Amino acid sequence: MNQVAEPFEIRRLGADDAAAFSALRQEVTRDNPVPMGLTFEEELTRTLDAFRAQLSSPLPNAMFGCLLGNELAATAAVSRAGQFPSSHHKMVMWGVFTSPRYRRRGLSRQVVDTALQHAFDHGVNRVNLQVYLPNEPAIALYKAIGFVEYGVESDAVCLDGYYHDGLHMTLVRAKHNKPRPPTAPGSS
Repeated sequence: MNQVAEPFEIRRLGADDAAAFSALRQEVTRDNPVPMGLTFEEELTRTLDAFRAQLSSPLPNAMFGCLLGNELAATAAVSRAGQFPSSHHKMVMWGVFTSPRYRRRGLSRQVVDTALQHAFDHGVNRVNLQVYLPNEPAIALYKAIGFVEYGVESDAVCLDGYYHDGLHMTLVRAKHNKPRPPTAPGSS
């Protein structure tokens, strides 16, 4: 995988980022709706006010964005699995996507790791997610981080008359494979 050569910033997104978030979602969905789990036409029905509200969810819920310059290039979010304390030991990861123009540069790994660290810093022990199939790049990323498969939901979404399964994956804090710091060329 190529690493990011240009400077980038990862930060928590807020209501003011709704337009950039919407534009990125539309770009990703136009390219391939399967990972998003909805059609481009469905994505176009999402309003900026709905995105503002979503990006304003109270902590520990959080959406993180990777920005190259002023452009939102990748995102990842974590949200509580339920409102009651009995489920506050886990979160759900969602909204993990990267602009097709910036893939294979390590951005997804950076933003996913930031979201995971945020979850773990808020006392979470487990993070769950669902990947709509096929999506081998996402599965490979999640497995490299330490996620394991725990089930498949048949026909999880129907896009343009085609059914796609949903692969459920989970990561326990103790199994998180944190990225290794980059090494200088020629070092071991």
